[in-house]
Order: sequence, then structure tokens, then C-alpha cells
Amino acid sequence: MEENRNFTKNLFISFFIVFVFMIFWQMYVGKNVQKQNGPEKSQSSDTTHVQASHSQKGIPSLAGGTDTISVTDTLWDAELVRLNSKNLDIRLAKLGTFYDVYLKEYNTHLFDTTFARYFFTGYRPFGYEDSLVELTPGKTIILYSRDSVEVKSFTFNPDSYIVDFSFVRKDGKPAYVEFYGDLYLNPLNLKEEKRIYSFVLKTKKDYKKYQIAKLLKKPQDVEIPLKNVEFIGLKNKYFMFVVVNKNKESGKLRFGIKAGKPYFRIESQSDTLRLLAYSGPIEYFLLKKIGYGLFANYDFGGAIIAPFSMAILYILKFLHNFIPNWGWAIVVFALLMKIVFFPLTYKGLASMRKMQKLKPEIDKLQKIYKNDPQKLQKEMMELYKKHNVNPFSGCLTLVVQLPIFWALYRILRMTIELRGAEFILWIKDLSVKDPYYILPILMGITSIIQSKLQQTGAQDSQTKMFTYFMPIFLVIIFISMPSGIVLYWFTYNLFSVFETLLIKRLEVS
Repeated sequence: MEENRNFTKNLFISFFIVFVFMIFWQMYVGKNVQKQNGPEKSQSSDTTHVQASHSQKGIPSLAGGTDTISVTDTLWDAELVRLNSKNLDIRLAKLGTFYDVYLKEYNTHLFDTTFARYFFTGYRPFGYEDSLVELTPGKTIILYSRDSVEVKSFTFNPDSYIVDFSFVRKDGKPAYVEFYGDLYLNPLNLKEEKRIYSFVLKTKKDYKKYQIAKLLKKPQDVEIPLKNVEFIGLKNKYFMFVVVNKNKESGKLRFGIKAGKPYFRIESQSDTLRLLAYSGPIEYFLLKKIGYGLFANYDFGGAIIAPFSMAILYILKFLHNFIPNWGWAIVVFALLMKIVFFPLTYKGLASMRKMQKLKPEIDKLQKIYKNDPQKLQKEMMELYKKHNVNPFSGCLTLVVQLPIFWALYRILRMTIELRGAEFILWIKDLSVKDPYYILPILMGITSIIQSKLQQTGAQDSQTKMFTYFMPIFLVIIFISMPSGIVLYWFTYNLFSVFETLLIKRLEVS
């Protein structure tokens, strides 16, 4: 009975260590991500296509500088031209700025379309060549200011999220470009989105994140020599807009908060600026393929957790190559983890059985040295050593698994591949919580069964309390987590039940 109590206490402490970080994390977690509504219906085609604004809503063309712009004309969101490609629907305003980027595969806007002004160079209205109506891969669309002072060019690749941008001032003045406005933050998951929403900056020395929420509370501008900048941008949970610096000339980068919104401004000492912009998902393998160090924006965690996170991502991606359903890939991964840790689990349970056999001798020592705790501890350790028993082996198993569980939690919670990924029946999106709470309840039930199977001898009231308290505790923690995470824990528990039954059969035989 005493051994059952000690084992259950150790089990509780170990699980508490594993999950305590989740408790604090949950304080910042709201409702989980759901698919967002798309934009109004627009023209699209298999080839990259530019649609003139004067063919819609009666907006006149600015080509040739023949029209006039009234003071009341809203230049920043008056559509000049639209690009429809395989991945993107981009709207350019009369200021020659991006004011809306729609990611087709993910059914979401990248910018907060209430106000966004990206590639802003001033309040000159722009036009484009009327003859240019269709873009082939790698084709460039050129925008001219009405007074012919400024020229912007955007080179689009219809199979990529990359846009190559250049800006030239013909009056000889230094060129600058500004990016002002928020990324879209999902209101259904606003607390977590705000926690993650950050500036991302990579210099030649390091990579840093500046949380927008903190900058809003204490606004400050950061200024860096442009020659030291590799990229600057904004990221939320799943998506980012990042600008790669391709300028050899001297200049400076400034970023911070202006009028309640994030902005960053790149200034050159020459009349030309060239940048490469990425508007898309934070997908590790895609970013690694693109290069420019963009994969640094995929957050694998700290130095201790990052290697485990990366290994788990590679394994899951490998499994998904053979198992199209991400849910079943997670199930298979749970089975692999159970197989890998089987030797540790077997050793821990075997040690627990040996300690149960030593209980009469332990009771004698406790009576003899009840007034001398130090002597009692020494004699008990000698007893364990004599019979080759490790009293901490059960807890050691869980401690060894802690960084892997933590890394898995990060990967399953952050990876964009699970966003909108279906499993079976009622699980339509592994990135959001189970709408009927079936998986968390099943996880709790399997936890109770597993705890009962690992117990030996009669149970006292304290042991019974821990047997039910821990599963309930876990259900409360997991009930609002993404179903992909809960699926892993449920299947891991289920395999643990069969594992315990197998070990018991092996011990009997």
C-alpha cells in the first residue's frame, strides 16, 4: 500500500513537471483558429493576370497622366490593378502600394484590410501601361508616377509567394519605402495571435523578435544601418510578410509603432532601392527552399528543445509522405514513440515490482530508524543497491521524455500543415479544439485505465484520489487545445494500456 502511494505521488509530480508550462501557456490561449472567410468573388485564372481598375467600378486609368485626382479620392485603397495567380490575389492601390494580399490555399487575408499601406513611397498617384494585361512567369509590371518622377516595378512568380520589388527616383533624391499597417489577426484566437504577433529582424549577427503588444505599451523606434540588415518583417501565428534587403548601397532601417500601428521604413542613400518580399505561410520546408535565411522565422523553441522539435517535424513530414491524412500520421508517430520508450517503461515497471517485494524489509527499517531519518535514508539506499533497484526509475522515464513532449506540443500547436487538416468523422480541423470534447474525454478515460493497471496491491484513499485527480486535471488542460495535440495524447495513452498488459503477460510467463 505504501509503495502504491509513493509511486502515485512520484507519477503525479512527474506529470506536473511535464504539464505545468501548459497551465501558464493556457492563460494566454483563447479560442482556437478556424478558417477565415475569403474576399469577395474576383476574377482568377490559371495564368497570372492583371486586371485594370478602370474595368471595375468606373475607376479611371492613371496611364498617361490624363486624369485628375480629387482631394477626397482615397488613394491608399482605390484599386489600380489586381494580380491573380495560383497562390495569391494581390490588390495594388493608386499609391502603388499593396493594400490587400489574399492567400488562396489558406483562405485568409494577410493584411488587416481596414488599413494597410505596403510599398508606400509617398502620395504620388501611379498608373501602368494599358497594353500590359497578362503576366507570364517572371514578368514585371511597371508603375509610373503621374509626374514621371518615380518608377516602381514588381516581378511576380505565379508559383511562388515571392515578389521582387525595385524603386527608382528620377529626381536624384534618396529613395525610401515604407510598410505601414497590421497583419490580419484572427479574432477567434486573438489572445494567442497577439502574443505571437511580432517584428522579425535578421541581421548579419543574430535574429530577433519584437513583440508588437509590448511596443504598443511602450512605443519606441529602432534604427539599424541598412548594410547590417538581411530581412525585416511581421509575423503572426501562421503567416508573415518579410522583406529581404538586396541593396548594396548604404542606408538605414527604422521600425516601431506609428499612430498605433507597426511600421518599418527602409531608406537608401542612393536613388534606387531593391527588395524581395515574401507574403505567405510560415512553412519550414518551403522557407528553407526559398533561402535568404527565412526559415529562421519557424520557431522551434529554445536551444534545448529546438533539436527535438526539428527531429519531430522531419519525422512527421516523412510519415505524411506515406500517410496522406495528418491525423493518422500523428497516430503512427505516437506508436513509434511508444516503441522507442518501451525499454525505459519496462525497466520502470520492473523496478516498481521489485520495490513491492522489498516492502517488508523497508517497513522494518522504518521502525528501527524512525528517529534517525539520515540513517534510515542510508540503509534504504543500501537495500536498493543490494537488490539492484532504482526507486526513481519510474520518474526518470517521464523526465527523459519531457523535452520530447514539450517539443511535440510546440510542433503540433504551431505547424501550419495542421491548419484545416481533417482527421475522421467530427474532427474537421486538427489545429482547433474538438468541437464535441470527445478526444479529451477519451484521453481522460485511458489515463484512468492506465493508472489502475500500473498499481499493485490494495489502494488507500489517497491513491484513489490521485488515480482520478490526474486524468481530470489533464482533461481540463487539454479541453481547449488543438485536437491534433489531444489526438496524440489519447493514442499514446491507448498504446500505453496495451503496453502495460503486455508487460504483465511477459512477467507471468
